[in-house]
Amino acid sequence: MGKRFTESAAKKAAGLARKRNQAHAKQREEMEQLEAEEASKWEEGSKRENARKLEEEQKKQEKIRAKKERDALLAAEEQQLGKGGKGKRRLK
Repeated sequence: MGKRFTESAAKKAAGLARKRNQAHAKQREEMEQLEAEEASKWEEGSKRENARKLEEEQKKQEKIRAKKERDALLAAEEQQLGKGGKGKRRLK
């Protein structure tokens, strides 16, 4: 005849437990993979800077550079001319 239930019950329970553990492991692996993909997307997104902010920063740097150039030219011109004293004031 066939096998009795008592003979195959332990084997069946072990097989079901193994399948359950495999399913949990597979599901956990898929979740970790999805989290890793999402984390990489966040990292990728954070590397890219906002174009508007870059443009504003560039304009700010350009203004600072232009101001320094003007100050340097002004200082050179004042040095060349020499800062004279007040001189005599004439009253009319």
